[in-house]
Amino acid sequence: MVDHVVLNAFKRFDQDGSGCISREELGTVLQSLNPDDWDSERIDELLAEADSSGDGKLQIQEFLKWIFAEDPKSVGLGLGVVGDFSYVISGCSRADINGVYVQQGKFCSHRPVFFCAANKYFLFYWKAREQWQIHKRPAGKSCARLKTSGAPHLEAGWQVWKKKERSLRCAFLPEPEMTCSLPPALSVEEQIAKAPKAMFVKEYGTFLKDSKELFGGRPLYYNEVFKMWMMYVEKFLYWKLSYDKDDDAGTEISGKTKGYSPDLATWSKDGLMMDVFAFDPDATLNAQVPEGWKDPDFPHSSESLGQRFADEECEWVRALALSSSPVLFNKAEPTDACQGQLGDTWLIAAIAAVAEYPNYLKEKIFITKEAAADGKYELQLFDWKSTKTWKTIQVDDYLPCVPRKGKAPFQHTMFADLSDGEMYVPLLEKAFAKLFGSYQELHYGTTPMAFAALTGCTMVQRFGAYLENVRALTKSSGGKSLWQVTGRGGLTVRAQCDPKSTKIGTLARKAVFEELDRNCYRIMFKKIEGEGAESGWINYYTAGEKVAERSTNIQWGSIVHSVGDSFKKEDIKLLESDMWIKLMEADKSNSLIVVNFEFRGANPQGRPLYGTRPDGLMPRHAYTVLQAVEIPGEVWEDPTRMVCLRNPWGRCEWKGPWKDEGEEWKKNPKLAVELKSGKKTDGVFWMAWDDFEWCADTLTIVPTEIPVKRGQHEDGEDAGED
Repeated sequence: MVDHVVLNAFKRFDQDGSGCISREELGTVLQSLNPDDWDSERIDELLAEADSSGDGKLQIQEFLKWIFAEDPKSVGLGLGVVGDFSYVISGCSRADINGVYVQQGKFCSHRPVFFCAANKYFLFYWKAREQWQIHKRPAGKSCARLKTSGAPHLEAGWQVWKKKERSLRCAFLPEPEMTCSLPPALSVEEQIAKAPKAMFVKEYGTFLKDSKELFGGRPLYYNEVFKMWMMYVEKFLYWKLSYDKDDDAGTEISGKTKGYSPDLATWSKDGLMMDVFAFDPDATLNAQVPEGWKDPDFPHSSESLGQRFADEECEWVRALALSSSPVLFNKAEPTDACQGQLGDTWLIAAIAAVAEYPNYLKEKIFITKEAAADGKYELQLFDWKSTKTWKTIQVDDYLPCVPRKGKAPFQHTMFADLSDGEMYVPLLEKAFAKLFGSYQELHYGTTPMAFAALTGCTMVQRFGAYLENVRALTKSSGGKSLWQVTGRGGLTVRAQCDPKSTKIGTLARKAVFEELDRNCYRIMFKKIEGEGAESGWINYYTAGEKVAERSTNIQWGSIVHSVGDSFKKEDIKLLESDMWIKLMEADKSNSLIVVNFEFRGANPQGRPLYGTRPDGLMPRHAYTVLQAVEIPGEVWEDPTRMVCLRNPWGRCEWKGPWKDEGEEWKKNPKLAVELKSGKKTDGVFWMAWDDFEWCADTLTIVPTEIPVKRGQHEDGEDAGED
């Protein structure tokens, strides 16, 4: 009787009769039961937990284990515990690809993503080509691939992107010795003995392994400089960095793991992955690089650093010595701009935004086009403050670095870092520091200042709520954000933002409510008229369909001003025309467009957040606007307005409606094809105009005259990379 019931349940999921349950079939049934409880992310998590074979489907044996498991986390290979499951890539002729790839708390093509902290590559499945890929970001591009839709450790036939023999061209070539395997099963004693001798954390430096003492059944590491421990908290299943062994919380904590090495866990801070990796402290450090030219006008001293860094220990190291394969430019991309301990977010964000225009920085800003053996570089920046002309600036390639304390795997910069050996970002930052007087002076700037220096355009137009909430809702709504329920069966109301929280009622169709807060797919509301619960949280998108519509408009303010000029609140003018039209016009004219988001909707107590918001966006961080698209009558009765953005850091994307691989794209496949959803590099995402408008704080438009189209960093069908 039980077998018959279970078999019927399996057949209900296995709708095409293939003998296994696909991700689409699993999602269809679960969302039909309760769409509020089963969003795309939860379905991906469940499949990862139950799919012990790793083929992205549920066989009947896996289905039985899932149905009858007392603890879902015990299903399969432990995929439900992030950082506990890993693959070993070995035998590749490109040594930088080999390593241990650990499961992350993210998905690509609805399959788990794996990351190797030592080489900073991702292993992920790309559904469009039915293959596993390895690349520096989970995107369409790859430097190694395996043609299979099954688990990567069960198949052979890897190909790697590299140069052909007797040719300057690259191609995907067979790699017969390359394998993907599960790590060998080791005893507790063997795992402890195999734990690395040293760990490196970019923010804190080197942690050396204690050869005698254990903590939480795991090795104990110590940082002599910060007097800090790296240890395992067994009852919470995570590693921590802490000044106090008895402090369970710690200064930083990892994702959950049962691994015996800290680098097998995932580490993140403010939504960004932390550099935490193992290394051999006895290995040879950087190769010796001869002395180069030293700029007499910007000496290697505290004078160039500024008073703020007068007490900081600093070692000036040639950029050529900071990478095993240094180049000036490889392929300049927004994700190359990585901020250091200097408070120059305005500059780094501007460099990333201008890098949207392919080859612009190389052709327009850098007079020196290739890596210079003598370390002497010439750049040009527009001096908007005094001469109002382009000014040639010379810099050497010595960069301020953190001195080695004890043993370290490499020297790292104090400020902007090299990305994949490319030196142009820290050298450009140094040119700005010389122009401003010192590195310290880069604390005091604005993004328009950087845009002016990089483009020569000294006028900018700002829109939004950048001064005492100038942007406001229309007066006809009484200053309230009003919505109406459009879903046929009404909406489920829950007590908290968490979709698993207590159900407290429903909100009937045509009910009008005021929006109090918004978080991803959910709105905190207060009912104005109609039937249903008086207040609570609802989904305004369900199973890919919009089930509530905002009935009030937002009034924007605007001002045009010269870079560096101050302005007052009374200078702000309410925008009489449609803000959407302004954005469309700027997009068509190839203007440089960036947006900053508010601290809105992030904290139930009303306190502003200073890290990543729960919806994935980062406040006070410049995102580049790549496209503004209006598609008439494709999805709803009204035109569909969509905005494409890129986070220059390549992470921290929008988690609300129309997120990457969200259910909305499946409900609207024509729109997905037209907007090329899922084909862009990591950090690129789409938002509906309604959400963009709600979240935006300041929109800045710089009417540039850059001759190349921005945002052309898409990956080709079978693109590889050296």
